[in-house]
Amino acid sequence: YIIDSIILYLGAAMIIIGFGYLGNAFIILVFLLEYRRSHTLQPHELIVSFMSICNVGTELGFVVFFVLYLLNFCTYVGETFYEVVHFFTIFLPKTVIWLTACLCFVYCMKIIKVNWRIFMRLKQKISLAVNCMIVGTLLLCTLVSFPIALFIKFKINSTNICRDYYTDDEDKEFFFIYASSLSLLTSLLPLILMLVSSLGIVIFLCLHSRKMDKNITTNSTSRNDAHTSVAIMLLCLITLFIACAGTALSVNLQIATGQFDIQIAIALSTVIYSAGSPMILIIGTVKLRNNFTKLLCPNQRKISICIFFSLLKNQ
Repeated sequence: YIIDSIILYLGAAMIIIGFGYLGNAFIILVFLLEYRRSHTLQPHELIVSFMSICNVGTELGFVVFFVLYLLNFCTYVGETFYEVVHFFTIFLPKTVIWLTACLCFVYCMKIIKVNWRIFMRLKQKISLAVNCMIVGTLLLCTLVSFPIALFIKFKINSTNICRDYYTDDEDKEFFFIYASSLSLLTSLLPLILMLVSSLGIVIFLCLHSRKMDKNITTNSTSRNDAHTSVAIMLLCLITLFIACAGTALSVNLQIATGQFDIQIAIALSTVIYSAGSPMILIIGTVKLRNNFTKLLCPNQRKISICIFFSLLKNQ
């Protein structure tokens, strides 16, 4: 039964990671070619590129984690290597979460139109603001991820060293504080920013929908459709984040127990988000969607999937 469970978990994880890797690699390739052609990227494109790079790193890190954790190979690589793997499996996913929040904020700045002086200045310097947000995100996630290595210590007398590796009961109180801080700084705070930014976009579109209907033009209609598509994409990303992070958040304070099912649930929820977010971004971003449609339909063949993405492209 245990062997069957291990095979099931490992197989499911590798399938999810494989799909996620393809989606993220496609996004990186599209924006890499765009940067090579124009020597610049839009602020939201830069954030999406960093998200995809971190997602690829997350998937590669969890490939190593699942093999070590499920097959009990951690004793062969040593405690230091295990600490490095755990650092990256926390640092990279948390970075993606904050980058998703930054993406929502940038789209909010781009779509909402108000005459506030601070708002207007921020819009004018959005490229610099995005660079600062990316650097700040990397620094914050590095600081909150590094302490995880201090709590890892192999228990040589344990029958499951790879699954029961946290420090003794004396340090569990400190780990509880650390896990609480980690959840606050890398789950709740970015979620608040996501919700505020996305709701701001939705409210703005609702308030101005009547005004747009009165002044109907081709440009205003296409702009309104584009903004609506962005709002739907962001809400889908938030929904996916809540579904995946909810699993991790509910058990994050109990992770110190080293329970098998808890660790697997958190790991699977993380790889699901890293695999699902690029699919949402590809469908919701015009440039990515157009390139994906061209990739699937180079000769405009009338197959069902081409028709589906062509309909999305025309929205």
